[in-house]
Amino acid sequence: MSHQHWLSTFLALPNGIPIADTYRPVFEQISPRAFENSFESWLIIFVIDNGAEVIPIDGKQIKGSYDRNQGKSALHVVSAIASEHRLFRRSCESR
Repeated sequence: MSHQHWLSTFLALPNGIPIADTYRPVFEQISPRAFENSFESWLIIFVIDNGAEVIPIDGKQIKGSYDRNQGKSALHVVSAIASEHRLFRRSCESR
């Protein structure tokens, strides 16, 4: 899916969207500490000022759970934790 229209609202893209190799040198120049501080500041503003709740989501594919003979794909487990309300939800399904 192309996000060129959205990206072009704040970037000049005369040659279209750059390929991944174009981004690598840019990301290599970013200080991990500066990025962490900036992200943390944004997250605090987002969560505290807007009253939002962060819900961590984790997903995994169960190794070896597919069945080639029956054409069934592997099982996937998704976990979500709403720590503020002490709620935990886990879902397991095959695609």
